[in-house]
Amino acid sequence: MKTNKINLIALATVLALAATPALRADDNSKSSEDSKASQNSDNGKSDSSQSDNSNKGDNSGDKGESAQNNGTPAANQSKVRPYGLTVAGPVMQAGSTAESLNFDKTVMPSLMNFIRKNLPETVNNTASKAFEVDPSKLRLASTYNVSATFVYENAGYHNSFGVDEIAAGQKGPQSAWDEVTSPTAKLLFPNTSTPAGGNAQIGSGYTTQDQPVVPGDFVNLGTLKKGTGLDFFLIANGANGGNQVFSANEALNQDGFKKHVATFTTHLFAVPQLNSPYLFLAFEDLWGGGDKDINDTIMAVNVGTATVNSLLATPEPAMPLTFAACLGLALVAVRKNKKATTTV
Repeated sequence: MKTNKINLIALATVLALAATPALRADDNSKSSEDSKASQNSDNGKSDSSQSDNSNKGDNSGDKGESAQNNGTPAANQSKVRPYGLTVAGPVMQAGSTAESLNFDKTVMPSLMNFIRKNLPETVNNTASKAFEVDPSKLRLASTYNVSATFVYENAGYHNSFGVDEIAAGQKGPQSAWDEVTSPTAKLLFPNTSTPAGGNAQIGSGYTTQDQPVVPGDFVNLGTLKKGTGLDFFLIANGANGGNQVFSANEALNQDGFKKHVATFTTHLFAVPQLNSPYLFLAFEDLWGGGDKDINDTIMAVNVGTATVNSLLATPEPAMPLTFAACLGLALVAVRKNKKATTTV
């Protein structure tokens, strides 16, 4: 009888230990983006006199959560409006808010290295590890001031980039046509072309109406409510009259190519892994995939740490396996002891 009590106590102890979550190295870490942005918040004001067509701006604005007009407007604002879409707001100069400046300095360099290594030009990148998360599941985990930043392009097309904002509880578009004709769809970058293409430098370059952006330029979407879905899309050559739409929701793309967008986070190239608010979208702009390099237009969207972490969240396989293993061992021990007791 005493032996059975001891076994039950041992079993309870094993189960309790198995149910205790394993500590992660990054559980208590804070991202450099968050800490630096908080230090820079409330510093300075943007100076529109800096608009000398060089696309450089003063440090201004608050950390991450920006109003739609926070920042210095870029010198050249594209006037094209494919599908008659309205713009979410003006394109702002790289580095013209604290958040933007911090992103350009602390995230962009390693991001560019990651892109060149994992999404190289004219290479079939469909097996790249940049396919990390499913953007069709993108819904805000908290109310947040969202922004989108232009990162990279090296395309023959002059693509347009936009988003359909889907209210909490509402279904998303059922086709690419629904997506761009939705009353909640907006253009973010009507023309994503940049001087020097893939060799463009962060925050610098003399822009024109035909090539109006440089890496680091951004658009503020404003404060969006928790549960809002963000269905990002690319209109191939939209600035030159193109009308082919490719959605970050691959189910809406009807050309048979199922990897028009690689979606990833700083989880793949920065430390700490789980404390960044940025999600990255890399698009292939050709019907059927073309050369399949999936780097024709690349954007960073600031959707908040909670949302990024919710996209990355998966059950840790080690936990259920450890629990099952411990439970099995404990039951075997109890059975063996019962058998020994019966024999005696």
